[in-house]
Amino acid sequence: MNNKLILTTALLGSLITLPALAEQPRIKHRHSFQTEVTRSTDAGRSMTRRTEQVASENRFQRQTQVQTGAGKSASRSVSGEYDPETRTYTRQLEGTRFNGDEYSAQRQTQKTENGLVRTRTRTNADGETASGTLTRERDREQQTLTQQIEATGFDGQTYTATRTRSRLQAGEEPAGE
Repeated sequence: MNNKLILTTALLGSLITLPALAEQPRIKHRHSFQTEVTRSTDAGRSMTRRTEQVASENRFQRQTQVQTGAGKSASRSVSGEYDPETRTYTRQLEGTRFNGDEYSAQRQTQKTENGLVRTRTRTNADGETASGTLTRERDREQQTLTQQIEATGFDGQTYTATRTRSRLQAGEEPAGE
């Protein structure tokens, strides 16, 4: 129960906090690389992480594998693609934890004329799914930003929230009126 609440909170939080990233044009493109890092402790424990990323102008794919000195392993695959025609960014994630549990997530962000629409789906190791949609609209004339969030947690419970922010002070009229 506690894990479901934590994951649902994380889903809602990411839907709220990440919209600013989708609004800004990407200045730096991802780059291709390979890395391998091994860490050891004085107690003789070790862990090796291997990551390879292949990137082009509008897409990337990254594979990460972690191996402990005790032979346990975990992996994670992330890919992302931006379609400039539809102004849509899609990100896929799949992974396996050290205990063998598998998880996945998909996120799609589409820029609109006045904001964006972001959908997100996560699947946990038990096959349960949590999903959410964030709609963000900016009214430049009224100087407001409205965010509407609809989410369904792993437990099937639904959540909705609407938040409107204004740059105007109380009682102030928009310019031009």
